Amino acid sequence: MIDFGNLDGKNQDWAILSDNVMGGITKSNLEYTNDAVILSGNISLANYGGFSSIKTKFKNFDLSNYKGIKIRYKSSNQKFVFTLEDSKYWMEPYYKNAFSTNKNDSWDEAIIYFKDFKEMVIGQATGNMMPLENLKNMVRLGIMTAEKKEGPFTLEVDYIEFIK
Repeated sequence: MIDFGNLDGKNQDWAILSDNVMGGITKSNLEYTNDAVILSGNISLANYGGFSSIKTKFKNFDLSNYKGIKIRYKSSNQKFVFTLEDSKYWMEPYYKNAFSTNKNDSWDEAIIYFKDFKEMVIGQATGNMMPLENLKNMVRLGIMTAEKKEGPFTLEVDYIEFIK
């Protein structure tokens, strides 16, 4: 479990990755509070932009004993996806699955099953699903905006629990 509200010294393993890496001008902020981690900002579509995300540092994650994740969060103004990467190279496939968002900025929980993760290459769906054998060798986890919709957004995450 990754419990952002109950970590000694807080989990600083998550960092912002936004469209700025390719010339976009989205503004993003990452804040650790006593209860959660908060990703907020303002999505801009200028310069082919349109996304913001938080991702873990690269490390080894063996998720092969789990069926999915449960995430406790509240959000506003954007849809989000959970991402999994099994390569450190940006041009290699990664995997994503959306979780429901609510508009009233109240706490919610979503369960996201690994069998439902779709394969993506450079932001485009390949039509393939994530091979479940890849769960043994994940190198990065992430959460990303999913709409390419201009305007302010907020995502507050209390915890991410891996479910069997």
